[in-house]
Parts: sequence; structure tokens; C-alpha cells
Amino acid sequence: MKRNIKKSAGFILAVAAAFACCLPSMAAKPKFPLLPSAPYDTVIDGQKVALYTIKKGKVAAQIINYGGFVVGLYSPDKNGEYANLVTHYDDIHQYMRYNMGMVGPALGRYANRIANGKFTLDGKEYNITKNSGQHTLHGGAKGFDHTAWTVVKAKKNKLILSCVLPDGLDGFPGTLTTTLTYSITKDGGLQISYEATTDKATVVNLSNHTYFNLDGVGNGDIMDHELYINAGFFTETDRSNIPTGDFGMVEGSPYDFQKPVRIGDRQYSPAPAQPGQGGARGGFGGFGQVPEGMVRNYDNNFCLVHEEPGKVEKVATLYSPKSGRFMEVWNNHPGLQVYTGARTAIALESQMYPDSPNHDFFPSTTLRPGQKYEHTVIYKLSVK
Repeated sequence: MKRNIKKSAGFILAVAAAFACCLPSMAAKPKFPLLPSAPYDTVIDGQKVALYTIKKGKVAAQIINYGGFVVGLYSPDKNGEYANLVTHYDDIHQYMRYNMGMVGPALGRYANRIANGKFTLDGKEYNITKNSGQHTLHGGAKGFDHTAWTVVKAKKNKLILSCVLPDGLDGFPGTLTTTLTYSITKDGGLQISYEATTDKATVVNLSNHTYFNLDGVGNGDIMDHELYINAGFFTETDRSNIPTGDFGMVEGSPYDFQKPVRIGDRQYSPAPAQPGQGGARGGFGGFGQVPEGMVRNYDNNFCLVHEEPGKVEKVATLYSPKSGRFMEVWNNHPGLQVYTGARTAIALESQMYPDSPNHDFFPSTTLRPGQKYEHTVIYKLSVK
């Protein structure tokens, strides 16, 4: 009897020890500060719209199937604290009123600009919707960002959406059928992948316009973030941000991020005007003369270096010394649009070159029947 009691006691102690060993890992389970789903639930154009959460390991993302907007992206800082790293709206009604604001939609059928709202393809001129002055921006009036996408599959770490843009929408030729996949990779990345086909020759440039702040949205600006871009050239533009067709060398210019550089060392960021002092409205504009060797802000397409064209490779990094968060950008496209206009966040848009249909020597954006357009970008998060 005594032997049985000893054996039972030993078994209980072993179980207790095993349970105690599990406690640290259980306590370390990520506590993502997720946004509530209710404010995003509605029906648009007969399509149910909702907020979807995907997660794996220490990274989670939240996406709505209206516009493919990335509403949340979460990862730990150097102290293990979580925050939402992307700018977002608080409810679906704000997204429905969206007009190129500081939030992160899917972009298509043509991301970025097309000059004067027209291009020629196979000898025929197409006039498309002008929604940015005299130019077309991000696909016109009703592109991906104003479309209720069909949910094909919603899994724990993956969300697959699809949509069909009809022939002639906003003046573009061809019925474009697109599958958009968001997933969390094993190594802590938000992967965004597109596949598209057409029934008629058209032009296609699909991207995503998420804005990042690695300290967490609302925790200051990104002037102390360090940026690296594997690019020796950028596409020069006129005052309307339309490519001139020329390429500028980054070497020795404010556009040189071939080594990690603090953004605030290149971007002029004076103190906002105080009430009663006149000058800038809302703290921006009216900055006066920008110092030599600096820019007012970035809104530029960088021509990326790929060792193997079409292969998904690391092309850029972003680091915040404050939070310790480090983000790698991987893609298989030749361009990266960098936008820092509001200073509170940065957009790193993987893309083809802007206005490519009007520049024969830019990488082609023509898609024909029988071909498949494929684009992958990964925003890989870690701490250092």
C-alpha cells in the first residue's frame, strides 16, 4: 500500500512539473489588440462584407473584403508588447467614403498613375476615367478599392478573395478576373499575392497601399525609422508625379537608400506651425525653403535590383530603433513606390512602373488572353 502511495505521489509530481513547464509558453501566447469586427459588418452591392483575422505565431493581420483593405497588422516590439502597425479607419462607412486616404487598399486594375487618362494598346487609344486632376490614379473611379470582393476561403492563417472587373469599366479593355490571397508566413510575414487573367488585351498593375509605422499607429512619426532600398535609380517625374521617361541616379542624392538611412536625415521635417503663427494648416504645407540635399516628402518609384527577374527577393527594409521592430520587403516586381507625405506612416508599394503603358522602354504591363499576371509581396516582421 505504501509503495502504491509513493508511486501515485511520484506520478502527480511528474504531471505537476510538466504542467509547470508549459506555463511560460502558455503565458507567452500573443495577445493581439485586435479591432472589433462589428463596425465593419455590412452588405455592399449584395455582397456580405466583414472583418477577417488571420494569424500565425507572433503576427496577425485583419482585412476587410471591401477594397481588400488591410485594417490591422500586429507584431511584438523588443519588449514583447503588441501594437497595430498600420493606419486604418474605425468602421466600414469611412472605408466606403474612402478617396485615396491614409489607409491600405488593394490597388488595380492599374496601381499608380496613367498620364492624361489615356494610353494606346495594339494601335487603339483608350480613354480612361480621370480621378486625379487630368490623370488616372489607382485604376480610376471604381477599381479594386471600391469593390466588394467575394470570399473564396477564410482560414486561420489565410484569406482568399476574388473579384471580376468587367470589360469597359473606367474605360479599361478586358474582363479582368483576379484572385487575391493574404497569408501569414512561417517566418512572420504578411504575404499578399495576386493572380489575374483577362479575356482581352489590357494593362495590369496590381499593388497594395498599406501605410506602416513600426512604433504603432499614433505613436509619433516615422522620421526616426531607417530605410534601405536596393535601387540605383528612380523614375523622374514632373510636378504632377507623372514619369518624364528619364531615370535619376540615387547616388549622392536624397533618394539614395542603398544603405540604411534615417528618413528624417533626408526628409525636411520642421516643427508644425503653432496657433496664431500663421503658415501651415494642420502642421503641413508652407514650410518655406527645403534645405539642399533634402526633400519635402517622398512619393517616388524606385527601380529595384533583382538578381533574377520575376523571383521573390528581398528589396527593402524598414527599422525603428525605438520599438526594435524590423521589416523586410520581398517582392517579384521591378518597382517600389515610397510615400511619406503625412510623416506619420510610410507606404512601400510593390508595383510595376507608373504610366508604363505610355513608355515603351518601361517594363511592360500588357496582359493578354492565355497569360497569367502574378505578383507577390511579403512584409516580413521581426525584432532586432
